[in-house]
Amino acid sequence: MQEKATFTAMTEGTPDDYAIIARANGEHAKALADRILDHLALLKGDTGGFAIDRYRHCLQTATRAYRDGRDYEYVVCALLHDIGDTLASANHADLAATMLEPFVSKENYWIVKHHGIFQGYYFFEHLGLNKNMRDEYRDSEYWHACAEFCAK
Repeated sequence: MQEKATFTAMTEGTPDDYAIIARANGEHAKALADRILDHLALLKGDTGGFAIDRYRHCLQTATRAYRDGRDYEYVVCALLHDIGDTLASANHADLAATMLEPFVSKENYWIVKHHGIFQGYYFFEHLGLNKNMRDEYRDSEYWHACAEFCAK
């Protein structure tokens, strides 16, 4: 049986309670990669109107990054960039970026966070939107990296 803290309000927690929680969090963290991959699999079958499903799109994006000689971190970001589609369709890039932020560089975080706007360069005008919305971020040192990510 798993140990559990005994308090019902945070103000009532004891050092022993918080030690129990810390141990449990450590165990929980060990399975993070598996949980992320399980969530990524939820994209299977969901095409959103595209020619392939979102899962295959993520695999293709990561494969392209790998074949382009990108480092491991970039490839992982490419794999997970659309993982937020199932839970946050209106701001999927924000969800993916927030999930990755503790583990990736500032540049890769920025790319994932902003790819939703940058990809609009290729289709926003067909929806009556400004395809150049990405130019709002033109002063960022990561602008070109994000534009390249979306172009490939």
